Amino acid sequence: MKATEAKGSEGWRRLSPGELEQTLESHERFVGRKSGGRRALLNLHDLTDADLICRDLSDGDFTGARLVRALMMGAVLRDATLFAADLRMANLDGADLTRADLRGACCRGARLNKAILARADLREAALGRVDPDHALLIDHVRESRTDLTSIEARGADLSGAKLAGVVTVRGDFTDAVLRGADLRGGDLRNANFTGANLEGVVLADAKLHGATFQAAVLTGVDLRGADLRGADLRDAILDPGAETLPELKDALRTEYLVKSESEIRDTLQQHAHWLDTEGREGARAVLPQIDLSGRKLEGVRLVLAILKGARLQRAQLVRAQFVMGDFSGADLRGAVLREADLRGAVFQRAHFNEAILTGAQLGPLCDVGENRRELPSNFERAKFARANLAQADLRGANCAGADFSNANLTGAKLQNAKLDDATFYGAALDGARYEGASRERCAGLP
Repeated sequence: MKATEAKGSEGWRRLSPGELEQTLESHERFVGRKSGGRRALLNLHDLTDADLICRDLSDGDFTGARLVRALMMGAVLRDATLFAADLRMANLDGADLTRADLRGACCRGARLNKAILARADLREAALGRVDPDHALLIDHVRESRTDLTSIEARGADLSGAKLAGVVTVRGDFTDAVLRGADLRGGDLRNANFTGANLEGVVLADAKLHGATFQAAVLTGVDLRGADLRGADLRDAILDPGAETLPELKDALRTEYLVKSESEIRDTLQQHAHWLDTEGREGARAVLPQIDLSGRKLEGVRLVLAILKGARLQRAQLVRAQFVMGDFSGADLRGAVLREADLRGAVFQRAHFNEAILTGAQLGPLCDVGENRRELPSNFERAKFARANLAQADLRGANCAGADFSNANLTGAKLQNAKLDDATFYGAALDGARYEGASRERCAGLP
């Protein structure tokens, strides 16, 4: 131990501010493979309230360290060891914890908004005590679950993370990406997964009582033995036939409205007459949660229509008109919207995964009303994963938080669009233009 290094009554070491800075600078040289670098070995150190903002701590060792209320926004902790670390109320917003070892860590009340925890290990840990001769006392070994109770992880990326047995009661995972994560046997009661992507997630035997999955993607999810009593799955995207699973018997689910072909035709005719007479005759199409999956609706006029949470999966909507309509939370996966007009419409949290929108207009509607104002389209938090948007026009569109992962945006126009917090990983962007677009915290754009 250094002469200026203090040791707490319970064994945690303390460094002076100068010593900590020297340790961090030496570690950053180590990461950068520069001379004089040395890996940070901060295991069993007390770093309570430490300022680690934007520091590169990749591959650092923080085993059993106290990081209570530590400021770690934007820090890089790739492959770091945080085994059994105390991260209560720490701020890790925007931090990169890719492949980090967080087994047995306590993260109660921590902030992990927009953090990256892809392939991180948050499983339970076997904790033990050692005697003065550093021999492990087998009779003192105990299992400790990683504690994520009441954490904020809005928009975080936990793709492929190992979370089996984790405790995350009341955790907030709104709009997070958990694709392929393993949460089997976890305690997720009253957690919030609104708008989250849980494709291929393992939730077998998990406690999900009272959890919220509104507008979340739950395709390919393993729910065997999960407790979903009182869970809210309204507007969630599920696999065909998933509604019959016994695990969903006591969950809140969307009851979709089913109409016959003649009823739909009459409703659309009444809506067209309402448009043509400027509302004096006919009736506006107000069809929340209607099921129009697979319908042939080429050229349909849904201007000013309200179809919140509608199911339009695989529908044929070539040159359809959605102008100024409200389609929030609608399911348009695999739908064909070639050359469709979506200007000025609301598609907040809508699902366009694998949809075809080539040549579609998704920008604002101009010269609206007496004041000739501009009405922007709203695709906030919408999902366009693997969608075809080649030559689509998204100029000025609000795409904040939208997911364009692996989408085809060849030749797309995104000038002046709002792309804050949007994701473009794996997207084809040849010829795409986005001059003047706001791109704060945008990921995947060159």
